[in-house]
Amino acid sequence: MSKRLSLIMTDVDQQAVAPWISAGTVEHETLRAWAASRGDDVRPTEASALRVLLKAGVEQLRESALEAAYEDLAEEFGQQDLAADRRAARDRYAARSDRGRE
Repeated sequence: MSKRLSLIMTDVDQQAVAPWISAGTVEHETLRAWAASRGDDVRPTEASALRVLLKAGVEQLRESALEAAYEDLAEEFGQQDLAADRRAARDRYAARSDRGRE
């Protein structure tokens, strides 16, 4: 289901996203590569670039929240090697996510 939203962007917001939506910039090419690695694409519209930026932000925040939850679990159970546990948990999550996209 699609939903059309109206979004008011301040000058600061516009400056922040400008390099990501401007074709030919390193940021735009990075965004296109990120989208392609997930089976998506960035069409030559601002809306398309903003949708992909939103997806990237959500993915990053989801990973951060997951990492924080695993840190809490590790503290609760008194695990010594938090870095290895977080890495293993992230790898398991990534594997599950990759399988879900296929």
